[in-house]
Amino acid sequence: MKRFLLVLRWSLLAILVLALGTLLAAWFIDFRQTDQELADEFKGQRVRPTVHHYRIKDGNNQPRTIRFMETPALSGDSALPVVLFVHGAPSSLSFFNEFFKDTALLNRAQLVAVDRPGYGYSDFGRVETSVVRQAQFLQPLINRYKNAPYLMVVGSSYGGSVSARLAMNNPEEVNHVVFVSSALGPGLERTYPISHWVDTPLLRWGIPTLLRLANDEKLAHRKALEAILPDWPKIRAKITMLHGQRDDLVYPTNVSFAQQHLINARVKQFLLPENRHDIVFNKREYMTDILLDILTQRANKDVGKPNQMAIKREKSAKGLYSSVLIH
Repeated sequence: MKRFLLVLRWSLLAILVLALGTLLAAWFIDFRQTDQELADEFKGQRVRPTVHHYRIKDGNNQPRTIRFMETPALSGDSALPVVLFVHGAPSSLSFFNEFFKDTALLNRAQLVAVDRPGYGYSDFGRVETSVVRQAQFLQPLINRYKNAPYLMVVGSSYGGSVSARLAMNNPEEVNHVVFVSSALGPGLERTYPISHWVDTPLLRWGIPTLLRLANDEKLAHRKALEAILPDWPKIRAKITMLHGQRDDLVYPTNVSFAQQHLINARVKQFLLPENRHDIVFNKREYMTDILLDILTQRANKDVGKPNQMAIKREKSAKGLYSSVLIH
């Protein structure tokens, strides 16, 4: 009994130290880069992104600032397709930096990444828990690229929720949506009990801004997703879904939810049996191959040529993961 109590005491102490260490680290690490840090990050690249900011009014007529970065566009008939990345929580547009260094993608598309409202340098700390309003704040980006020959939106985790709303609002402009570990169905994600504890006035003041943002979104997410539930039939873009079958944060059942509600869209899914909520980090090259396949299929459809590159990659992907095409 004494030995059990000793082990329990040390275990609780270790958990407490780990929790305090995580909180302390979160105060100093906010997963964002300044404009200058981003410029330094891509210094020396042949294709370098530039950072922009725009302002938009919220529902109370108060201004909001949104930051995004984009690679150079081509003009005229040679205009490139656009790939817009939308991050999850807690995060920022820097989450996608490695894609902006991939020469294969840079040669095939104009890449864009945005700081969602409240994150990065889009009014850091000013939370917006409504998916509907977040999409409204990002609408100027859709307007900016609506004349591109092809517009693909890539949403990761919570960013998938916002990407879905953008596709609902823009069925003629958004051609393809890639959902990566995306939270789409109300309640189909894990909410830890500590999320409710830290939302109390006694503890909230001590939570780092980045974690508070993510927690506020988490606690309001079910209601936010219920608000867009009637509008899933509005999505007409092609859909590709990547999800880890071992994802215990955003459950794989989000894939079946999407299949049931995307009644006017073609859905293709890639279920990765060994992955959790880590696809962007641990399967980036595989994810890039899928993005390139989409761009290749679009290009070959335009010129009417067989898609040999996409077929080759598709066979390779099927050798590793299950892939199902739903019409």
